Amino acid sequence: MSWALYRNVLKLGRIGALSWGATIFLWTSLVIWIFPTIDKTLSFEDYVNAMPEQVRAAIGVSTPEDMALVFQDGGFTLSGYVNTEYLSWMPLLLGVYAVVYCGGLVSKEAERGTLDALLSQPLQRSTFLVSKFAGFATLAAGITTLSFLTIAMGAMFIDGEVDSTNLAAIHAVGLLLVLTIAGYSTLASCVFLEPGKSLAVAGLITALSYFANIVGVGIAGLSWLKNLSLFHYYDSLQVIAAGNINWTGVVVYAAVLTATLTASWAIFRRNDLVR
Repeated sequence: MSWALYRNVLKLGRIGALSWGATIFLWTSLVIWIFPTIDKTLSFEDYVNAMPEQVRAAIGVSTPEDMALVFQDGGFTLSGYVNTEYLSWMPLLLGVYAVVYCGGLVSKEAERGTLDALLSQPLQRSTFLVSKFAGFATLAAGITTLSFLTIAMGAMFIDGEVDSTNLAAIHAVGLLLVLTIAGYSTLASCVFLEPGKSLAVAGLITALSYFANIVGVGIAGLSWLKNLSLFHYYDSLQVIAAGNINWTGVVVYAAVLTATLTASWAIFRRNDLVR
């Protein structure tokens, strides 16, 4: 890995990362701040029960067992509320960040004409790819860490109960999912070498994966679709409320990430790649 290129990635990406981090901080802070005012509001349980299956799937509350984790003693649990209002959406939010950043990881350099200049130096293509992706992974990890700290400290401030181990676990799983999205976005960037096409393809894959989970949970005849969705294996409520990590999902994420990065490397090292 080129540490000079890695540091340059962090430097150039810091403004974007700070913007996403600020969004995460404000979102999570608002969720924690509101909780004491609604945790004993009985009408919310009836409201969630009345939601269509597809909407309940989107917020991670699709079964009676899920409802029992979100609502206890006549009101919201803090873990259930944070999951419903934020954690269930976190990988989609950061997934957009991954698509926008990694979808142009190589293609934007090619479009600007800087790829030739970079590779004319004593810099191997694999080193270039690893350094750029490592830079994004560091930025994403920083945003995820900020999310963890905001929720953990916010819960202490309002005397709420959130298991710190479970909270760390769901952020780790969420980060792995985001890196998986970044992996196939990087592959799209290497394949198409045009930001418009690579971003569109990566965004389309992410959208289809997300909606496949919602449709698969909400429509019995299409339940098989959820198994094709990366978001299906995230299962944030089970992790944050019960500590049950979907290890099959972890293996799926690791396999897809490894496969897409390997394919990206294989394509990027082709002699006729740089145009």
